[in-house]
Amino acid sequence: MKVKVDREYPINVEKLYQIMTSKAFFEQRFEWGRVTDYRFEGFEETAKGLLLKIFQPVKFRSDKIPGFARRFLPEQAELMTEFLWTPLSEGAGYQAEYRFQLGNVPVSVAGSMMLSRDGDAHSLQITEVEVSSSVPIVGKKLVGLLADKVDDALAGDYRQTLRYLEECC
Repeated sequence: MKVKVDREYPINVEKLYQIMTSKAFFEQRFEWGRVTDYRFEGFEETAKGLLLKIFQPVKFRSDKIPGFARRFLPEQAELMTEFLWTPLSEGAGYQAEYRFQLGNVPVSVAGSMMLSRDGDAHSLQITEVEVSSSVPIVGKKLVGLLADKVDDALAGDYRQTLRYLEECC
């Protein structure tokens, strides 16, 4: 399953990049979500680019999980979020390759995000996500189960980023 979403922000691309690669941005969002047990294991410049890696526990309510998926989804797992940011050529913006991994769940969520100029005071975020599974037959059902969650997560991410811009910048 693939998803592509374009979002506009009322801020220049350099400032948006600074925000989206800051610990303060993630800390505030975790606070709004009442998440306290996260940890950063990245936020460092590497030979390949700026690496951001964040871990947080995720709990699942088994009564909300279809029967076929219960054996693949534990009651609790650690969600790893990883971004590798690099600048685009000639100051045109920034690009990140990212991935999410939820413990040993046999579903892969990966994609790219590009931040580009949209005039002097606006920027555009283009996000592409692909959800896949390594498990035959049941994997398609797992991907389908997560498809709606990806759309909801991208919409929520946009709302939270706009809120951060309004309240913190």
